[in-house]
Parts: sequence; C-alpha cells; structure tokens
Amino acid sequence: MRVPVRLLVLAILATGCNRGGSPAPGNGGTAAAGPTGVKVVSPKRQALRWSIDQPGTVTAFETTPVAAKIAGYVATIAPDDAARKAGKADAVIDMGSAVSKGQLLATLSIPELVAEAAQKDAAVKQAAAGAEQVRQELGVLDAQVAAGKAAVAEAEAGVPRATAEFERWKTELAQADELVGKKVIDAQSRAVVFKQFQAAEAARAEAEAKVATATAALKERQARRTKADADLAAALAQTAVAEAAAKEVQARVGYTRITAPFDGIVTARNVHTGHFVQPPTGTGGMPLFVVARLDVVRVFLDVPEAAAAKAVPGAKAAVRVPALGNEEFAGAVARTAGVVSPDTRTLRTEIDLSNEKRTIQPGMYAFVRIDAESAEATVLPATCVLPADETHYVYLVEDGKAVRYRVRVGRTEGTTVQVLARRRAAATTGDWQPFTGAEKVVNGNLGALADGTAVEVKE
Repeated sequence: MRVPVRLLVLAILATGCNRGGSPAPGNGGTAAAGPTGVKVVSPKRQALRWSIDQPGTVTAFETTPVAAKIAGYVATIAPDDAARKAGKADAVIDMGSAVSKGQLLATLSIPELVAEAAQKDAAVKQAAAGAEQVRQELGVLDAQVAAGKAAVAEAEAGVPRATAEFERWKTELAQADELVGKKVIDAQSRAVVFKQFQAAEAARAEAEAKVATATAALKERQARRTKADADLAAALAQTAVAEAAAKEVQARVGYTRITAPFDGIVTARNVHTGHFVQPPTGTGGMPLFVVARLDVVRVFLDVPEAAAAKAVPGAKAAVRVPALGNEEFAGAVARTAGVVSPDTRTLRTEIDLSNEKRTIQPGMYAFVRIDAESAEATVLPATCVLPADETHYVYLVEDGKAVRYRVRVGRTEGTTVQVLARRRAAATTGDWQPFTGAEKVVNGNLGALADGTAVEVKE
C-alpha cells in the first residue's frame, strides 16, 4: 500500500522530536540507561592567524586631467619623441604616449599676451634706467656735499685769522687812545690806527659771513642729497613693481606651454591644432589631456566591519590579478579611510603595488588577501561548537550535567574556532561572560545531548 507523503513527513518529525527530548538508551543519558559518556576539553588561549580575503579594483596611483589655465588657440601638439625614435616620423603626443614630468604636450597661441609681456619688459627697463639716473645724480651730489664741507672748513679757518687781526688792532687802538690822552701822538696818528681797526673788524665779519654762506650751501647740497636718496628709493620701488608685473605676465606666458604633471601615460587626448581652449568652468569641462601614473598602482578594496581592526597600515597583503594568471604580487596596506561606512559596513582600504613593468593595468579586477592575527584568542575545537537556529551553542559539563550555552564565535582557522563569550541558552537577557579556560566543554557527539542531560566524562 502506498503511504501518503504527508504522513511520512509527520512520522519523521515525530521521530526527531522524540530523539531530541528523550535520548535513546545508551545515547541520551536517561536514568534507565545511565549518564551519557562524553569527552571534554578546556578552552585554550593562542595566537590565531587568519586572512581577510576580498575582491578589489586596480587604479592608477595618480590620474590628472590637464587643462588650460588661460584662453587661447592651440598652436601645436608636441612631438612624441619616443614614437619618433621608433620610426613614426610625424608622431605627436596622443593617447598611449609615455611622457615624463615637465614634458611639453601642447602650446597655445596668444599674441596679445606676448605683446603685453614685451610692454612689461620695456617698463622694467625704463624703471631701471630711471633708478640708474638717480644713482648717477647721487654721485654728483656726493661730490658737491664733499666740496661744500671743504668750503665750510676753509671759511671757518679764516675766522681765527680775522679775529686775531681784529684783536691786534683793537689793542693798538686802545694804546693809541692812551697816547693821544698823554699827547704823545696826535689825533691824526690815532685816526690811522682806527682805520686799521675798522678794516680788521670788517675782515672778521666777512670771515664769519663766509662761514655762514658755506654752511648754508652745504645744507642745501645735503638736502638735495637726501631728496636724491628718496628719489632712488622711489625709483627702485617702481622698478620692483615693474618687475613684478613683468613676472606676472611671464607666468601667464608660461601657461601657453601645456606640460605633463608627472611621469606617466597619456590616457586621453581631447584637443587638436587650432582648437580654441579656455580654463574649465565651475561645472568642469573636458580636459586637454589626461595623464596617469602607472609605475605604482593602487588596489582598492572594502574590508568588512568585523575585520576592519586588522586592516591597518603596514599589514602584509598579497594581490592576485586573474587576468595575469596565478602570480601573486606582494604588498602591504598603505592607507585606510579610518572610518567604517555606515551604508556598507565596510572600511575602504588601499594597497600600493610597484608596477615598473606596467603589467598591472588600471581597471583590472583583483583578489586581495591581508594577513591578520589575533594574538590572544580563546579557541575550541570546531567539534565543540554546534551551529543551530542561526547561532552557535556549546555544552559545558556542570555538576554532572550538560548545560547548553549560546556562544559568540569569531574567526575559524582550520579545525579551530575562536570563542568570544557565552551565555546560558535558556537566558534571553543578561551579560555575556568571557571564557576563563577552566570550563569543561563537551567535544563531539553534540547531537546526542540536550540541556540538562546527565553525562559522564570519559578520558
């Protein structure tokens, strides 16, 4: 007779329930059959080595769009020297051209800027000539000031002579007055002495006047010399302004030369001779060239949150690019975003790889393995852990019974499982307890046990 499938399923479920609730004699540890024999182990603390395996994407170490800084017409596209040496006589910089830092890519034609540069250069020369003229004038004024000082000294030297002559005739006049009073000489003789006295007095006054005149002339020359100093400072300042303006224009003239930002490969060229180009607007715009640096490449990967703490700069890594076969490229974590993305729960991580031979190309798919280690991990054999109900359980032997605990697990290495904490399976709340290492954990045959099953530990 054919048995309905529904009845068979009910019969199987009933059998399973009986085996889980009341273990069979010899297996379940019932009172009639005696305790179930079990083997136990204790948790161990050891270094747990594991790896973070994630897919990644290769990108150029640097990719720079090269744009025009000023508006102008493209005059020339620079020759591709490497291609011309290889036999392509008319080759110019284009997609795929290898370039070096500072190499010319293109030139712009801006005639009005060239004219402005010539005007600024002329202004510099004019200002410099004015400054030189003032310097020459300073030389003349220095000579005049020196001459003025000599004239003052000469005039001052005449004052003592005139004063001495004046004092002499003053004494002579006094003596003449005395002799006239004694009627030794007559008034006519005194008059002669008096005239000499007046001449000496006038000579002294003249000497003092010459000193005053020479001093005034010296001050005037010194004032002109001071003014010339100010004129020179102004001329030098004007020259500096003219030179700064010329340098500013020369800097803009330099923008007519479009050059490579670093050693790399031109990955795009969007310009031809005669095109009118201008700086990109705020919304961007198509660059003239795009240059990528390929001697070093970056490998991007997203590390899951659970392993993010181990993806630290310096951690060793191996990169395999399927398109290049099974070869592994050794590297290390170079940098991370430092924060876990709340959207993906991953940590953006970068690995730098040397690519001198240019075998690894940006855009390639890669597999990344980052070596990690938990120095003080608490572990159990995998046969001690029972996965069920989307969680994990272990049985601890306590007072002769198998007590079921829910357990949080970490990494798995071969037949070893990292256990982080435990809590009674029957408890829905409460703190998770760490493993101390003294626990007696049932190893194997976990399907024959239930929470509270009487057990007997076997060696």
